[in-house]
Amino acid sequence: MSAEAMIYIIGASIFSIAFIFMIMLLRRIEINEESILKILGEHAEEIKKAKNDEELKKLIRDLPKKKRTKLKTLFESQDLYDAVKHIKKHVIKTNYPQEGADANQD
Repeated sequence: MSAEAMIYIIGASIFSIAFIFMIMLLRRIEINEESILKILGEHAEEIKKAKNDEELKKLIRDLPKKKRTKLKTLFESQDLYDAVKHIKKHVIKTNYPQEGADANQD
């Protein structure tokens, strides 16, 4: 095999690997109840029974580090408030008011 052919093969492989990584990074991650429950596992029932935000935050903080990391990755956030918001929206089915909207509208 000549050096020129080797250069073309290496160039094509670098391009294809870069293309695959771009697709992986740019794909849209769906946040839904099934994905959250899959991450929470046996802790899901305790979280569903949480009475208020403070108890929910405590339960999230008490999760094993690996599960907390997976939640942060799913929600693309390091903030605990975002985790509480998404869990309440998708698992507990409580809606927060829209950001920028007046909460007192009739």
